[in-house]
Amino acid sequence: MRLGFLYIFLLFLSFIFIFFPSTAYLVSYNPFNYITNYRLSSYAFISNMFRLYFDLVDVRKENAILRKKLNYYKTFSYELQKCQNEARQLYYISNSLAFINKQSNPNVYISRVVGYDTSGKKSFLEIQNNGKIKEGDIVSSNGYFVGVVYKVYKDVAYVMTVYNKMFNTIVYDYRTGDTYIYKGGYPDGSIINATSSDDIRVGDLIYFRSLKNQDIPYLLVGKVLEVNRSKNLFFLNVKLRPMANPNIYDFVVVLNR
Repeated sequence: MRLGFLYIFLLFLSFIFIFFPSTAYLVSYNPFNYITNYRLSSYAFISNMFRLYFDLVDVRKENAILRKKLNYYKTFSYELQKCQNEARQLYYISNSLAFINKQSNPNVYISRVVGYDTSGKKSFLEIQNNGKIKEGDIVSSNGYFVGVVYKVYKDVAYVMTVYNKMFNTIVYDYRTGDTYIYKGGYPDGSIINATSSDDIRVGDLIYFRSLKNQDIPYLLVGKVLEVNRSKNLFFLNVKLRPMANPNIYDFVVVLNR
């Protein structure tokens, strides 16, 4: 009997939830107001949850699209900066070519740098070979002496730079005109045959000088940093800071000897 009454009561409540007028909750007092309001607030809560879920899905989609756009713009910005750097270097190289042409008329080529010393010691470069680059060719950039091609293999030429400990060449002091032997090193090279009677000073500019080919222009090797007497008192210890910075170049100028 009691179960039957409870069944009828629940059926009555279900009937109210389904068919009760939407304005019923406006009545100032009604025994079903609490239940009806609870039903409406639950419905509003569930609706809001679904709305928030779909909004969150849309936001995630927008974030994914924006993330792709951001990556694209980052890549574009990097490539643009790279192009600007290459254009700047080509401008400097054009100045180098104008400087070279005013002084001499060697065979001159522009070559792209394809590799460098990743140890940071700047001892070598790898450059593209256009088929005309030979061992012994001079490599420069913006009027600075970079090094000499020591090996050519297929489409790559290998350059020993002024920072390489195995590198030696004839140089001269711009101020005095005296000729010396430069030995490479990192971060500083050295003049190995300056004597105590030589007038070589801190701040002197040292240039590359080709004795084999007078058409090769004078290229700046570096600046004298220190001048000290050696232990035997006859030779001087002369440190020289090279001006070239091979690891930042995208292009270099190659001059045939």
